[in-house]
Amino acid sequence: MSKEDRNNLLLILQHDFKTELFLSYINMKFEMILINSSTSWYKLASYTIEEKNSILSKVHLHLGDFVTIYEEDHEESYAIIKRIFQHKGNNDKYYAFIVVDWFEDTGIEHSLLECSLYRLQATGNKWRRIFSITVIDNVQKVHFIHNCNSGECQESDHDTTNRIWIKNSFILQLYN
Repeated sequence: MSKEDRNNLLLILQHDFKTELFLSYINMKFEMILINSSTSWYKLASYTIEEKNSILSKVHLHLGDFVTIYEEDHEESYAIIKRIFQHKGNNDKYYAFIVVDWFEDTGIEHSLLECSLYRLQATGNKWRRIFSITVIDNVQKVHFIHNCNSGECQESDHDTTNRIWIKNSFILQLYN
């Protein structure tokens, strides 16, 4: 990540970066003051998880991936990965984290597709955005399509002022 991108992210998160990182460590059962500030930023991450049936699965995360995150207050929540980074913990080990933008269910369906419409969170919204990478259940379990309803979207260059996305219910995942 360029220094400019890093500074933009920290500006967006404002003073919440250290607080949210601390909360992520608490979720990981590391309840102590953060003494290290060493971070490295990445475009992708790969790791292996053990499923409930003892099968090992490889997870690949990229910037811009849509992910499902399960929270205590909600059943399934959807987000898009904006940043991936590692932070040096107090025990001198490195831990991986993600920064996400959340999708908010509008309660409205697309009139033609009959799929749910979601709003991408606005900058400065107070939803928590930094999480341990281990909160990701499965990448690409959910699919979203930008609701390009104006002439402002050109191919993959979407109008960033239009924050409405369509949850694509028609994509099927095939398992071997």
